[in-house]
Amino acid sequence: MSSLTDTYEKKYPENWVVMQNRIEQCFHKMTLDEKRLLILASPTARMIDASEKDAIEVTAEQFANECGIKVSSAYKQLEVASKNLLNRSFSYINERGKRVGVTWVIRAVYEDGYISVCFPDEVLIMLKAFDASNPFTKYKKENVLLLKGEYSIDLYHIAKKYEGMTTFQMTLEDYKLELGLPKSYNRINNLKARALEPAIDEINEKTDINITYENVKRGRTVTGLKFTVKPKAKPKKTLEEKRDPHTADMFIIDGLNDKQLGRIVRNPTFMAEYNHLVSPTSLAGQSQQGWDFEMVKRLKEDASQFGKRPIKDYLEY
Repeated sequence: MSSLTDTYEKKYPENWVVMQNRIEQCFHKMTLDEKRLLILASPTARMIDASEKDAIEVTAEQFANECGIKVSSAYKQLEVASKNLLNRSFSYINERGKRVGVTWVIRAVYEDGYISVCFPDEVLIMLKAFDASNPFTKYKKENVLLLKGEYSIDLYHIAKKYEGMTTFQMTLEDYKLELGLPKSYNRINNLKARALEPAIDEINEKTDINITYENVKRGRTVTGLKFTVKPKAKPKKTLEEKRDPHTADMFIIDGLNDKQLGRIVRNPTFMAEYNHLVSPTSLAGQSQQGWDFEMVKRLKEDASQFGKRPIKDYLEY
């Protein structure tokens, strides 16, 4: 649904991390704190439409609270992470066929209790432009920043990318490449014990999804992994918890026909406020027809999840 992402790419809530999938390919080269810094800075870059001149601030207190670490060590960890990103680079081929080298951070300022970083255009575009030509993955900050395992964030990002498909497969070689695994992990038992099962266990314990896997074999030899990704069930609220007496009519769709519900879900404001609910790889994320079908279905099943304003207000536009 590129038209949605083109128009509303800045409308994702501030607690959502949205990144082009190209960043995932570089994650495995970064330390845990570098990944955390990039994740924390990404919503701000999107919300303010940052340029190379815009300094994005991350405080030690924010870093500590979001990542579940001590405030006393947070500033030093931030400082080290930003210095690493200043020295870390990647390259790409430009439109003239020339290789271009770029550092992840072009400037870092170390203040009292916080740091501010400036990203180059090549990094900012991966944090701001999301469409069919720039595939992306999104997830909530709180679901990823508490992960501490060496490969947990990497696997979580991959799993969220394919969540809309429920299952996906990777060859062992692709898995090792995506996570940047050393040659010592060529043995399948070593790979599972150090770079697969601990990450799955932590993701299942701390995040919004559950991951399982099974071997893909050619004969007796394991050649790949088949993953299943499922969202965790959310606890259902009672009717009294869902509604307060002052907004009792917010979720009422009684009397609305399918044509009116279709008009509601096509309202640009409705699309901007709720497009974070669908995966870009799902049918609802790929076409207007898929969006209409999925959102009307959700409205009929439980309109209370659309609580930003009274449902019927979306009829007027």
